[in-house]
Amino acid sequence: MKEKILKFTIIAMGVSLFAIIAFIGVTYATSTPKFCATCHIMKPEVATWEASSHSQVDCVTCHVDPGMTNALKHKVEATKELYNYVTKNYELPIRMTEEIPDDRCLQCHSTDRQVSPSYPGLYIPHERHNEKGVACVKCHQGVAHGNIASRGMTMGGDFSEWDKAAGTKVMDPQFTLPEMELCMDCHGRRGVTVACEACHSGNMMPDTHREKSFKLNHGQQAKKDINYCDTCHSYIKAPGVTSNQMPDEEDPVARYLASMQTGSDSDYTDYAKTNEYCVDCHKKRPVTHDDNWPFEHGKRAEQDEQKCLVCHSPRRDIKGTTQKAACSSCHPSIHKNRPWRVSHPIEIPPRYAVLEPRCFQCHVKDTCSGCHRTKDVDSKKLSKPKITVTPVQ
Repeated sequence: MKEKILKFTIIAMGVSLFAIIAFIGVTYATSTPKFCATCHIMKPEVATWEASSHSQVDCVTCHVDPGMTNALKHKVEATKELYNYVTKNYELPIRMTEEIPDDRCLQCHSTDRQVSPSYPGLYIPHERHNEKGVACVKCHQGVAHGNIASRGMTMGGDFSEWDKAAGTKVMDPQFTLPEMELCMDCHGRRGVTVACEACHSGNMMPDTHREKSFKLNHGQQAKKDINYCDTCHSYIKAPGVTSNQMPDEEDPVARYLASMQTGSDSDYTDYAKTNEYCVDCHKKRPVTHDDNWPFEHGKRAEQDEQKCLVCHSPRRDIKGTTQKAACSSCHPSIHKNRPWRVSHPIEIPPRYAVLEPRCFQCHVKDTCSGCHRTKDVDSKKLSKPKITVTPVQ
């Protein structure tokens, strides 16, 4: 009897040991990238991983917490995924159900890092970001797979053409490295400085910006290629610029004022008004505007009106304009005993005597209202102003 119990115990222990070893072996075998590649729906992820900077890091290093216990726990949870795959009950695109925690990244990386090999001259205090609770994946979400799921590249279900070559094509740096727009958006929402020098060292400045004549000539450079300027300066716009409530195109005043800024140079003049990088300097009085300026500005304006419009605008309601002073601020219309209706750029109905808010886009209200009646209209109606003809009594 004792011999039977001993044999049963030895057999049971042997079977248990074999089961444990087998389970551990299966766990390791199913944790390799090759195993992940056996599922056709994972081919895009495997292909992009092979083309990424993390190609030498196994999938489980990032997707499973370290330790055998966590590995076994993950395998139990993964049986649901296996069931969905076999029964074809999965949804596309394949997405992670939770973000990768920082602890997994910190197995290899350190928060003491302050420089970026991808962007020389860029200062990134990782430790400070970590202290403020900014997760690694907030900035580095595309490092291994290029955000192919959010880009809609894994929607179809046919992944037969996905291989390393295909993965390399879609792993462009613009999808794997954090863009400046992401940094600016986060800094803006958190109230953190967005000054260039906070992240960039001086060697990021283009050679053209180092020339002594740059301040005087940069306008001409911008005129030639404003898109080049926008490469770096597109990330900060003047507050409210994108939400301008401009009068409707049916408004003759709006059409006229718009026509004044539709010349070949209008793009760079408008850019200077709506970009805070430009505004910071342009809101300061230029050195040319000295004591003699009141007597000289007319001739200067005749030579290059667009240069004036960089800071000044014919209309007062445009947000982002660096200076609100317009010609009409100092030069009110003098029309007594003059055929002003002939020279007025916009047709005025006969015997028109009441001034509406749209009139003050060009004219000075305080000056005109001394002789003319004014009609106050709700600001919401300015988009489609109606012309009212009132006979002069």
